[in-house]
Amino acid sequence: MPQAGIQTEPCQRGCRLTRLVAVIVICFASVGCYAPLHSKAIPATTLPQQFRVPQRTLGPVLNYSQLTIKPPSDYLLGAEDVLEVTVPGLFPESEIHPLRVQVMANGEVQLPLVGSVSVGGRNVQQAQRAINHAYENGFLNDPRVNLILAERAAVNVLVMGQVGTPGVHALPRYQNDVGHAIAAAQGFTPDAADFIEVHRRELAQPRPEEVALKRLPAPWGNEQLPAPYPTDEPELSGSPFPHIYRIPLRGPETQLVKAADVVLQPGDVVVVPNRRHEVFYVVGRLSPTNTVRFTVGDRERELGVGFILPRDREIDVVKAVAMAGYIDPIESPTTVTLHRIMPNGMPMLIRVDLIKARYNPLETVLVEPGDIIYLNPDHNWWMRRTLDRIIGSLITIPYQQFWIR
Repeated sequence: MPQAGIQTEPCQRGCRLTRLVAVIVICFASVGCYAPLHSKAIPATTLPQQFRVPQRTLGPVLNYSQLTIKPPSDYLLGAEDVLEVTVPGLFPESEIHPLRVQVMANGEVQLPLVGSVSVGGRNVQQAQRAINHAYENGFLNDPRVNLILAERAAVNVLVMGQVGTPGVHALPRYQNDVGHAIAAAQGFTPDAADFIEVHRRELAQPRPEEVALKRLPAPWGNEQLPAPYPTDEPELSGSPFPHIYRIPLRGPETQLVKAADVVLQPGDVVVVPNRRHEVFYVVGRLSPTNTVRFTVGDRERELGVGFILPRDREIDVVKAVAMAGYIDPIESPTTVTLHRIMPNGMPMLIRVDLIKARYNPLETVLVEPGDIIYLNPDHNWWMRRTLDRIIGSLITIPYQQFWIR
């Protein structure tokens, strides 16, 4: 009997050890089963320095003269200009009163006796000589016509968004540009974004770069993605084709503003977006008690996991994750993938190591509006998390009998 008892105790210890090893093996196996595959992200260290150059604090500011068109040295008359013409001796028995005439689309004005006189494309002095010459041909002796530009032709432009007085504003000729439109709307409000949009519907064919895109290269590898415009269909000739021109007010792209984009046409809409919609998103295992919630608009619309970008300073990925409620390297992953839509419409995935980014500035990038930051539950995180729980359980198991009552 004692020998049997001696043999039974090691067997029991061996069974317990076997069960413990089996539990550990199952845990490690589950780590491999549930850990997702790594995304094909570009390491942050391989990106150029422009991804880390501050735009809000150190970025170049737009020279606002780029939002205006250069006026001519002399005003040239054109369609819809209103003139006041005084012709002494035209009606001898009546008082002299100025005649208000409007320049027609063909550049001509209609005057008593002489009929049509071409003044389009001429300055006021040249137009006055043309009218004098018309009255000299058998109508008046030594005519002394006085000509005044009463009203300039105007372009009606709708200004919307974060401006002082949104609405339709009439911009005189040679002032029909984005700069004068913003000035007519009483300037920006404190919530104005760092860019302006010009919405235009043109009766023209699409731009060549928008039609010629058959297949666009992906940001990584040789993978090809289809273009949004099929090239085997006939082009739309003479049909409405909308364009949205984005004019940045800050950053290196301010040097790319084209003069043709700031000249406004009838029917154009100038939109100044609300900067409160400049948000980024953080998705993953975070602390719900540390997450800050924001609301946008009068309806108190929740942003969910969205965060408003500060206006006066930059936020990199490390600070963005900290704002979102990052817990610690065990409860939250230490690598993130930043999803960004590039100007050509293609997505880019950027991988950031939060641990390395603490001492290496090349390991992180600055956050832009619309970025989505995913916390990566990779193998290393699952292993750290699982081992932490197993070790914690092994330490506390002997004392659990004192806790249970």
